[in-house]
Amino acid sequence: MDIAKVDVTMSDGDFSKLRAIVHKNTGITIGETRKSMLVSRLRSRLREVAAPDFAAYISHLSKDPEEMQELTNRVTTNETYFYRTPRVWDYFQDEFLPQFLTKGQNRSLRVWSGAASTGEEAHTIGTLLEDVRLKNQNFDYSILGTDVSSRVLDVATKGVYKGRSIARFRQAKPEVFKAHMTGNDTDGFSANPQIRSRIKFKLHNLFDRLSKAGPFDAVFLRNVLIYFTDDDQVKILDQVHDQMRPDGVLFIGESETLTKLNTPFEQIAPIIYRPKAKAKS
Repeated sequence: MDIAKVDVTMSDGDFSKLRAIVHKNTGITIGETRKSMLVSRLRSRLREVAAPDFAAYISHLSKDPEEMQELTNRVTTNETYFYRTPRVWDYFQDEFLPQFLTKGQNRSLRVWSGAASTGEEAHTIGTLLEDVRLKNQNFDYSILGTDVSSRVLDVATKGVYKGRSIARFRQAKPEVFKAHMTGNDTDGFSANPQIRSRIKFKLHNLFDRLSKAGPFDAVFLRNVLIYFTDDDQVKILDQVHDQMRPDGVLFIGESETLTKLNTPFEQIAPIIYRPKAKAKS
Protein backbone atom coordinates (compact mmCIF):
# COMPACT_ATOMS: atom_id res chain seq x y z
CA MET A 1 0.00 0.00 0.00
CA ASP A 2 1.14 3.53 -0.76
CA ILE A 3 2.06 5.07 2.63
CA ALA A 4 0.70 8.40 1.43
CA LYS A 5 -2.77 6.83 1.03
CA VAL A 6 -3.03 5.76 4.66
CA ASP A 7 -5.21 8.11 6.72
CA VAL A 8 -3.64 8.12 10.18
CA THR A 9 -6.21 10.44 11.69
CA MET A 10 -8.67 8.84 14.07
CA SER A 11 -12.22 10.02 14.55
CA ASP A 12 -13.71 10.17 18.01
CA GLY A 13 -16.09 7.42 16.98
CA ASP A 14 -13.30 5.09 15.88
CA PHE A 15 -11.39 5.88 19.07
CA SER A 16 -14.41 4.90 21.16
CA LYS A 17 -14.84 1.67 19.19
CA LEU A 18 -11.18 0.69 19.60
CA ARG A 19 -11.24 1.50 23.31
CA ALA A 20 -14.28 -0.76 23.69
CA ILE A 21 -12.66 -3.57 21.68
CA VAL A 22 -9.47 -3.44 23.75
CA HIS A 23 -11.40 -3.43 27.02
CA LYS A 24 -13.65 -6.31 25.98
CA ASN A 25 -10.73 -8.49 24.98
CA THR A 26 -8.10 -7.57 27.59
CA GLY A 27 -9.84 -5.64 30.36
CA ILE A 28 -7.38 -2.80 29.84
CA THR A 29 -8.96 0.65 29.91
CA ILE A 30 -7.41 3.15 27.51
CA GLY A 31 -7.93 6.64 28.91
CA GLU A 32 -10.06 9.19 27.07
CA THR A 33 -7.00 11.39 26.54
CA ARG A 34 -4.85 8.65 24.98
CA LYS A 35 -5.99 8.93 21.38
CA SER A 36 -2.59 10.12 20.13
CA MET A 37 -0.92 7.19 21.85
CA LEU A 38 -3.25 4.75 20.13
CA VAL A 39 -2.68 6.39 16.75
CA SER A 40 1.11 6.24 17.14
CA ARG A 41 1.10 2.57 18.12
CA LEU A 42 -1.25 1.47 15.34
CA ARG A 43 -0.07 3.69 12.48
CA SER A 44 2.37 1.14 11.08
CA ARG A 45 -0.12 -1.70 11.55
CA LEU A 46 -2.60 0.00 9.23
CA ARG A 47 0.02 -0.07 6.49
CA GLU A 48 0.92 -3.69 7.20
CA VAL A 49 -2.68 -4.91 6.78
CA ALA A 50 -3.40 -2.49 3.92
CA ALA A 51 -6.10 -0.64 5.85
CA PRO A 52 -6.56 2.89 4.43
CA ASP A 53 -7.95 4.27 7.70
CA PHE A 54 -8.97 3.26 11.22
CA ALA A 55 -12.54 2.48 10.20
CA ALA A 56 -11.17 -0.09 7.76
CA TYR A 57 -8.84 -1.45 10.43
CA ILE A 58 -11.76 -1.95 12.82
CA SER A 59 -13.58 -3.84 10.08
CA HIS A 60 -10.45 -5.93 9.53
CA LEU A 61 -10.41 -6.78 13.26
CA SER A 62 -13.92 -8.20 13.05
CA LYS A 63 -12.97 -10.41 10.09
CA ASP A 64 -9.63 -11.65 11.39
CA PRO A 65 -9.74 -12.95 15.00
CA GLU A 66 -5.95 -13.39 15.06
CA GLU A 67 -5.53 -9.65 14.57
CA MET A 68 -6.87 -9.12 18.09
CA GLN A 69 -3.65 -10.57 19.47
CA GLU A 70 -1.62 -8.19 17.31
CA LEU A 71 -3.71 -5.26 18.55
CA THR A 72 -3.09 -6.38 22.13
CA ASN A 73 0.64 -6.58 21.45
CA ARG A 74 0.63 -3.05 20.07
CA VAL A 75 -1.38 -1.30 22.78
CA THR A 76 0.12 -2.89 25.92
CA THR A 77 2.98 -1.16 27.68
CA ASN A 78 5.86 -3.37 28.76
CA GLU A 79 8.66 -1.95 30.85
CA THR A 80 10.59 -4.14 33.24
CA TYR A 81 14.09 -4.95 34.37
CA PHE A 82 15.95 -7.21 36.76
CA TYR A 83 15.53 -6.52 40.50
CA ARG A 84 13.11 -3.67 39.95
CA THR A 85 12.04 -1.98 43.22
CA PRO A 86 14.56 -3.19 45.85
CA ARG A 87 12.07 -3.24 48.74
CA VAL A 88 10.16 -6.02 47.00
CA TRP A 89 13.21 -8.25 46.74
CA ASP A 90 14.42 -7.38 50.23
CA TYR A 91 11.09 -8.52 51.68
CA PHE A 92 10.90 -11.61 49.50
CA GLN A 93 14.43 -12.67 50.40
CA ASP A 94 14.67 -11.57 54.04
CA GLU A 95 11.10 -12.08 55.29
CA PHE A 96 9.03 -14.34 53.09
CA LEU A 97 11.55 -17.03 52.16
CA PRO A 98 12.86 -17.61 55.72
CA GLN A 99 9.26 -17.95 56.92
CA PHE A 100 8.54 -20.48 54.18
CA LEU A 101 11.62 -22.53 55.08
CA THR A 102 10.87 -22.37 58.80
CA LYS A 103 7.50 -23.99 58.26
CA GLY A 104 9.34 -27.09 57.11
CA GLN A 105 7.03 -27.56 54.17
CA ASN A 106 7.80 -30.59 52.06
CA ARG A 107 6.53 -29.07 48.85
CA SER A 108 7.80 -26.98 46.00
CA LEU A 109 7.46 -23.21 46.32
CA ARG A 110 5.18 -21.94 43.57
CA VAL A 111 5.42 -18.36 42.29
CA TRP A 112 3.33 -16.51 39.71
CA SER A 113 4.59 -13.46 37.82
CA GLY A 114 1.23 -12.17 36.62
CA ALA A 115 2.44 -9.42 34.29
CA ALA A 116 5.62 -11.11 33.14
CA SER A 117 6.37 -8.88 30.15
CA THR A 118 9.77 -9.85 28.70
CA GLY A 119 10.58 -12.07 31.67
CA GLU A 120 13.11 -10.16 33.74
CA GLU A 121 10.92 -10.39 36.85
CA ALA A 122 10.50 -14.16 36.58
CA HIS A 123 14.24 -14.61 36.08
CA THR A 124 14.96 -12.33 39.05
CA ILE A 125 12.77 -14.59 41.18
CA GLY A 126 14.63 -17.56 39.77
CA THR A 127 18.06 -16.24 40.77
CA LEU A 128 16.87 -15.71 44.35
CA LEU A 129 15.22 -19.11 44.63
CA GLU A 130 18.15 -20.91 43.07
CA ASP A 131 20.38 -19.53 45.83
CA VAL A 132 17.97 -21.01 48.37
CA ARG A 133 17.86 -24.36 46.56
CA LEU A 134 21.64 -24.64 46.49
CA LYS A 135 21.74 -24.15 50.26
CA ASN A 136 18.74 -26.36 51.14
CA GLN A 137 18.72 -29.90 49.81
CA ASN A 138 14.97 -30.45 50.13
CA PHE A 139 13.92 -27.12 48.64
CA ASP A 140 12.58 -26.78 45.11
CA TYR A 141 10.52 -24.22 43.23
CA SER A 142 8.58 -23.44 40.07
CA ILE A 143 7.76 -20.09 38.47
CA LEU A 144 4.95 -19.26 36.08
CA GLY A 145 5.06 -16.05 34.05
CA THR A 146 1.96 -14.85 32.19
CA ASP A 147 1.06 -11.88 30.01
CA VAL A 148 -1.55 -10.89 27.42
CA SER A 149 1.12 -9.97 24.87
CA SER A 150 2.50 -12.81 22.77
CA ARG A 151 5.28 -10.53 21.55
CA VAL A 152 6.84 -10.04 24.98
CA LEU A 153 6.31 -13.67 25.94
CA ASP A 154 8.37 -14.72 22.94
CA VAL A 155 11.25 -12.70 24.40
CA ALA A 156 10.64 -14.10 27.89
CA THR A 157 10.61 -17.68 26.65
CA LYS A 158 13.88 -17.22 24.79
CA GLY A 159 15.30 -15.65 27.96
CA VAL A 160 18.22 -13.87 26.28
CA TYR A 161 18.99 -10.36 27.50
CA LYS A 162 21.48 -7.69 26.58
CA GLY A 163 22.03 -3.94 26.66
CA ARG A 164 20.74 -1.68 29.42
CA SER A 165 18.78 -4.43 31.18
CA ILE A 166 21.89 -6.55 31.63
CA ALA A 167 24.15 -3.59 32.46
CA ARG A 168 21.79 -2.54 35.28
CA PHE A 169 21.61 -6.11 36.64
CA ARG A 170 25.37 -6.58 36.55
CA GLN A 171 25.94 -3.28 38.36
CA ALA A 172 23.25 -3.73 41.01
CA LYS A 173 23.88 -7.42 41.83
CA PRO A 174 27.37 -8.36 40.57
CA GLU A 175 27.69 -11.52 42.67
CA VAL A 176 24.23 -12.77 41.73
CA PHE A 177 24.90 -12.00 38.08
CA LYS A 178 28.18 -13.89 38.11
CA ALA A 179 26.66 -16.89 39.87
CA HIS A 180 23.51 -17.32 37.77
CA MET A 181 23.94 -15.74 34.33
CA THR A 182 25.89 -17.07 31.38
CA GLY A 183 26.71 -15.54 28.01
CA ASN A 184 28.49 -12.50 26.60
CA ASP A 185 27.79 -8.90 25.67
CA THR A 186 27.54 -9.68 21.97
CA ASP A 187 25.11 -12.59 22.01
CA GLY A 188 23.37 -11.73 25.27
CA PHE A 189 23.02 -13.41 28.65
CA SER A 190 20.66 -16.09 29.93
CA ALA A 191 19.95 -17.57 33.34
CA ASN A 192 21.64 -20.88 34.06
CA PRO A 193 19.75 -24.02 32.93
CA GLN A 194 18.86 -24.95 36.52
CA ILE A 195 16.82 -21.75 36.74
CA ARG A 196 15.35 -21.76 33.25
CA SER A 197 14.08 -25.33 33.66
CA ARG A 198 11.89 -24.15 36.53
CA ILE A 199 10.34 -21.18 34.69
CA LYS A 200 7.42 -21.49 32.29
CA PHE A 201 5.63 -18.75 30.35
CA LYS A 202 2.12 -18.74 28.91
CA LEU A 203 -0.39 -16.37 27.36
CA HIS A 204 -3.06 -15.40 29.88
CA ASN A 205 -5.70 -12.74 30.45
CA LEU A 206 -5.88 -11.75 34.12
CA PHE A 207 -9.69 -11.84 34.00
CA ASP A 208 -9.56 -15.57 33.34
CA ARG A 209 -8.82 -18.31 35.81
CA LEU A 210 -5.50 -20.02 35.29
CA SER A 211 -6.01 -23.63 34.32
CA LYS A 212 -3.83 -26.34 35.87
CA ALA A 213 -1.96 -23.79 37.99
CA GLY A 214 -1.67 -22.84 41.63
CA PRO A 215 -2.19 -22.57 44.43
CA PHE A 216 0.64 -20.06 44.58
CA ASP A 217 2.76 -19.13 47.58
CA ALA A 218 3.73 -15.77 46.09
CA VAL A 219 2.18 -13.64 43.34
CA PHE A 220 3.86 -10.69 41.66
CA LEU A 221 1.21 -8.47 40.09
CA ARG A 222 3.25 -5.33 39.65
CA ASN A 223 2.62 -2.25 37.53
CA VAL A 224 -0.38 -3.71 35.75
CA LEU A 225 -3.39 -2.84 37.91
CA ILE A 226 -3.04 0.83 36.96
CA TYR A 227 -4.33 -0.04 33.48
CA PHE A 228 -7.68 -1.24 34.84
CA THR A 229 -10.68 0.48 36.36
CA ASP A 230 -11.34 0.00 40.07
CA ASP A 231 -14.11 -2.51 39.39
CA ASP A 232 -11.90 -4.49 37.03
CA GLN A 233 -9.05 -4.46 39.54
CA VAL A 234 -11.37 -6.04 42.09
CA LYS A 235 -12.36 -8.75 39.61
CA ILE A 236 -8.72 -9.54 38.91
CA LEU A 237 -7.76 -9.56 42.58
CA ASP A 238 -10.64 -11.91 43.40
CA GLN A 239 -9.26 -14.31 40.78
CA VAL A 240 -5.75 -13.99 42.18
CA HIS A 241 -6.95 -14.58 45.74
CA ASP A 242 -8.67 -17.80 44.70
CA GLN A 243 -5.37 -19.14 43.37
CA MET A 244 -3.20 -18.29 46.37
CA ARG A 245 -2.38 -20.21 49.51
CA PRO A 246 -3.79 -18.66 52.71
CA ASP A 247 -0.29 -17.78 53.93
CA GLY A 248 0.86 -16.45 50.55
CA VAL A 249 2.06 -12.98 49.69
CA LEU A 250 1.08 -10.54 46.93
CA PHE A 251 3.37 -7.86 45.52
CA ILE A 252 1.97 -4.93 43.51
CA GLY A 253 3.58 -1.94 41.81
CA GLU A 254 5.05 1.08 43.57
CA SER A 255 2.39 3.39 42.08
CA GLU A 256 -0.47 1.08 43.05
CA THR A 257 -2.52 0.55 46.20
CA LEU A 258 -5.40 -1.65 47.29
CA THR A 259 -6.38 0.35 50.36
CA LYS A 260 -9.34 2.06 48.69
CA LEU A 261 -10.65 -1.10 47.08
CA ASN A 262 -12.84 -3.82 48.56
CA THR A 263 -10.52 -6.76 48.00
CA PRO A 264 -9.74 -10.02 49.84
CA PHE A 265 -6.26 -8.75 50.77
CA GLU A 266 -4.75 -6.89 53.69
CA GLN A 267 -1.59 -4.82 53.65
CA ILE A 268 1.45 -6.01 55.58
CA ALA A 269 3.93 -3.46 54.18
CA PRO A 270 3.94 -0.82 51.43
CA ILE A 271 2.91 -2.54 48.15
CA ILE A 272 2.94 -5.94 49.91
CA TYR A 273 -0.27 -7.78 50.84
CA ARG A 274 -1.50 -11.12 52.11
CA PRO A 275 -4.83 -12.89 51.54
CA LYS A 276 -7.56 -12.32 54.06
CA ALA A 277 -9.00 -15.45 55.57
CA LYS A 278 -12.07 -16.65 53.68
CA ALA A 279 -15.30 -16.24 55.58
CA LYS A 280 -16.77 -19.49 56.86
CA SER A 281 -20.04 -20.40 55.25
